[in-house]
Amino acid sequence: MKKILLLAVLLSNTMVYSAVFAAAPKGSGPEVINLKTGLVPFPHWKHQISNNSECFNCHKAEGGKIGDWGKETAHDLCISCHDLNEKGPVECKQCHK
Repeated sequence: MKKILLLAVLLSNTMVYSAVFAAAPKGSGPEVINLKTGLVPFPHWKHQISNNSECFNCHKAEGGKIGDWGKETAHDLCISCHDLNEKGPVECKQCHK
């Protein structure tokens, strides 16, 4: 049952992302990034669109990378933004399956 539910969620997310984010945002990076801190897929375009392509909200340095990326940076950057905007996962199990 869990496998069917997971498959349904993944399929519906794929269809939604395909429809909503069919065109890449201006100056975009990859559509989805698989973060090294675990197998957590990061929907880059979705975040870029929701931040009005203001990359400096996450990328403090130029070059498209977030310096010293790791568990601490991910937790500080992601959770604080999700909490501030009351949108997105903030609990461990919401990202870490």
